[in-house]
Amino acid sequence: MAASSRAQVLDLYRAMLRESKHFSAYNYRMYAVRRIRDAFRENKNVKDPVEIQALVNKAKRDLEIIRRQVHIGQLYSTDKLIIENQEKPRT
Repeated sequence: MAASSRAQVLDLYRAMLRESKHFSAYNYRMYAVRRIRDAFRENKNVKDPVEIQALVNKAKRDLEIIRRQVHIGQLYSTDKLIIENQEKPRT
């Protein structure tokens, strides 16, 4: 993978993770983060430039979907789950 292509993929990966952490619903947020990580791990050994570009284009479309869903989710907020309200143990 070319250096510019690698940088583009890493930027896209970070943007998807960053944006998915804005989901207001805990279950959607955790599912999105897990699914993004799994998808990128699954395709990390792809060497064909055409296939890489197709995957990058799909990831860009998915990023736009995540952005829209986050926005829609913020319009219809719900109460936080118990797991989200727990304080982290102090050390």
